[in-house]
Amino acid sequence: MTAGTGSSDDAGNSDIHSNEVKEFPGVAPLASLVENYDRITADVFKIRARITGAEHKQMLQKTDGYMTAWMLYHLQGDEEAAGVFVGDNAEILTNNGWQDIEKNK
Repeated sequence: MTAGTGSSDDAGNSDIHSNEVKEFPGVAPLASLVENYDRITADVFKIRARITGAEHKQMLQKTDGYMTAWMLYHLQGDEEAAGVFVGDNAEILTNNGWQDIEKNK
């Protein structure tokens, strides 16, 4: 799952479920990503990451390379594409354009 860190995706509300919060929390705030990631069972390969400084409307363009690699890995078994996500040395872990990365493989 991906999102941006811009205010359209995350307005910075710390508790998105609070009845006290009346402001728009963003399309995909970090708190919701963490909650959704945690709900996916551990037997499923999962990854969560946010693009530093990106707004929601930029997500299609800014995630294209990683989405393509994800599909190549999962749909075609492409091991080179797997290296973007899999293992302790996965490429995404060293990409300064991404933050809040969590993965289970």
